[in-house]
Amino acid sequence: MILSKRFLGDVGTEFDGVSLKYSSLLIIFLLGIPHIPVVIGDDYSPVFNGEEALQYIYDQCDFGPRPPGSENLSDCRSYIVDKLELNGWEVILQNFTYQETLCSNILARWGPEVNSTMILGAHYDTRPKADNDPNPANHNLPVLGANDGASGVAVLLELAKVLPEAVRSYVELVFFDAEDSGNIDGWDWIQGSRYFVSQLSADRIDSIAAMVLLDMVGDANLRIPKEQNSMQFPSLQNTIWSIAHEFGYDSIFLNETGGRITDDHIPFLDADIPAVDLIHYPFPSTWHTIEDTPDKCSAASLQAVGRVVEVFVVDYLPDVSDFPQETPLDFLVILIAIPLVIVSYFIIRRQQ
Repeated sequence: MILSKRFLGDVGTEFDGVSLKYSSLLIIFLLGIPHIPVVIGDDYSPVFNGEEALQYIYDQCDFGPRPPGSENLSDCRSYIVDKLELNGWEVILQNFTYQETLCSNILARWGPEVNSTMILGAHYDTRPKADNDPNPANHNLPVLGANDGASGVAVLLELAKVLPEAVRSYVELVFFDAEDSGNIDGWDWIQGSRYFVSQLSADRIDSIAAMVLLDMVGDANLRIPKEQNSMQFPSLQNTIWSIAHEFGYDSIFLNETGGRITDDHIPFLDADIPAVDLIHYPFPSTWHTIEDTPDKCSAASLQAVGRVVEVFVVDYLPDVSDFPQETPLDFLVILIAIPLVIVSYFIIRRQQ
């Protein structure tokens, strides 16, 4: 289990006079606790502004559809870089070529040194063809990508503005190219994130405590269940859901299992980096259609996600702990049961 750095309090246990029966009941009780939720302190109040984030969606969509290699995407890239630099971030363009197309990830850091322990990511490209549109006549038209593309970027841009400077050097913002062209003209999915992770050294991989991915987080009827691949590091996922619960966002961050999504968090998980995908599921009806437009997005949805991530970052940096992989239940049973059985044995011997 993972504890918030805002400690929940001391728990004292007195075994004197405890019978074996009560020890067994205690074992059952402890095994029923999945995790200790985060308690948000009163010393920080999130300031993420959903209306500002929504404007970022409209701004990106003003460039039109933004598939990899397009002039529209290049113009949008310049827009993102300008917004980041305006708020003091140092920006690096990580160029790579895929399928003879020049692509570019956008990396934003606070200062010249790469010492961030947390990565916040989103893809900024859009799908070249609306192949999920209910009208087959639209299948060769490009997707505008207000939700699927612009919404995650919008949250990152607002976080770039509102995160306290005291934690910014521990955060790297990454905007991935070439995520959403899979199964079109021989392209595969998530190429920007694959390239990004492939360029990380072993030491750099070890230094990253968490990666949080934002994808399709702007729909007016937003629902984010627990993505299945992210359950590889359940303490990271549970920590974010606990923060959402404290804010009353249970209708958005659903305590239920979602899909198993091929998304930009997968290369990080493959490198054993704790990663979680915050993604709408089942995908909204506008997904990969020409109806993925800004009017379907909501400032309230963006603000809910943005404030949860903002508090998560501030609450866990700079003293972030590793988020371990799932611990087998059998091991937990042994770990808890053996000491209690030993204590119970000595209590019974003393009473005889």
